[in-house]
Amino acid sequence: MSAQDHHVLVIGAGITGLLIAQALKKAGIKFSIFEKEKSMNYRSNEWTMAIHWSLPLLKELLPEEVFAKMDIIACNPTLGVHSGLYPIINGDTGELITGVPYENGLRVPRSKMRALASEGIDVQYGKVLSDVAFNESGRGVIATFTDGSVVAGTMIVGSDGPRSTVREFAMGSAEKAAVTKFPIFHTNMTVSYGDADKARFVRQQYPTSYLALSPRHFHAFQSISSMPDGPDHPESWIFHMAMAWLGEVDNSLGYKERLALIKERAAGLGEPAHSAFMWVPDDTEVHKADISYWITQPWDNRQGRLTLVGDAAHPMPPYRGQGLNHCINDVFHLLNGLKSVVGGATSLADAVAAYEKEMVPRGTEEVRCSVENGLMLHDWKKIQDSPVFKRGFKPMDGHSAVEAAAAAAAPAPAQGEVSEHAQLHLRRGAEVSAA
Repeated sequence: MSAQDHHVLVIGAGITGLLIAQALKKAGIKFSIFEKEKSMNYRSNEWTMAIHWSLPLLKELLPEEVFAKMDIIACNPTLGVHSGLYPIINGDTGELITGVPYENGLRVPRSKMRALASEGIDVQYGKVLSDVAFNESGRGVIATFTDGSVVAGTMIVGSDGPRSTVREFAMGSAEKAAVTKFPIFHTNMTVSYGDADKARFVRQQYPTSYLALSPRHFHAFQSISSMPDGPDHPESWIFHMAMAWLGEVDNSLGYKERLALIKERAAGLGEPAHSAFMWVPDDTEVHKADISYWITQPWDNRQGRLTLVGDAAHPMPPYRGQGLNHCINDVFHLLNGLKSVVGGATSLADAVAAYEKEMVPRGTEEVRCSVENGLMLHDWKKIQDSPVFKRGFKPMDGHSAVEAAAAAAAPAPAQGEVSEHAQLHLRRGAEVSAA
């Protein structure tokens, strides 16, 4: 099958979907990309994300002129791509607990990353997927949208986020594709102090971001998000801030009530978290984030005509900075497979099967690890044993063992053949799935 004969239907124009489009365009493979929202960043909140181990893969996916702008959109443009130690501090004392090493990474604001990934990409907005049909010949797929439009292609790729509609078709039912709610009250807010001295103070010690863990079993996070007027105008700096604790809080609470809960906890924090949160302006919109997950499992890919990537394939809690990195990894592996298809080296069915053989066990382990990590980071007695302390920001390395254990005909792996956390997940898989 030549590049001219192949037509990929991409559902979802978040960052992952846009990266797929960029990679396909760079490879000369025809595609169409659809987004249910009316426009980019419509009804979406701002937050920041870390890119680290997947950065070399991202460079391969993006056109050179697009990747060259990564330094520019970084939360801290004075540093751009850099190596160092990510600070995790004792929130109540301000003392450093540990510095998690990372190499050649950066933090980016969601809106700027999405805008960069959309450069040169023609997105069809306002397109809500309603049905997917597969030709009986075994070749081709047809997507139908609620506006009545029908589009045919050779395959459909679901990049439509944690509550993926494409995943429902892949799994055969909404119930099997449904996410599990993570038991946490997580708030996100975009903050501008409008005061140069305050802005300088809260980021003086940690120029980009930090994670503060409290012995009172909650976490606080702050990151510079953007510098609209440059590094010499701190009065205009914008910060991404979050605070979360396990358990439920009344969902009917408004912005002011949520901020009151945050400041109640912040009153007992040490610097810089104390001032960072106590100085949050009273009119700040404090959003409650819906944190959920779906433990990756195999689906019917219809001879390679349907697959999932990114949060559609492995939505996970954000407490180890892995989400976007695995999204990029997915796109990289899928793109390599599709290039082999148009090059005549393999069939679409085999290429997608190979992609999923690597991705599904990787997603399974990483989602379980993120769930485990999210729980442990909010238990002061267990934080030192959490994956982020033990493994840092590196991806887990035991997913091949998870795959082997899941295969009915394969023998269980020996304890010495897999990572410590893979062994933990193998023992607790049923427990986490039922949580």
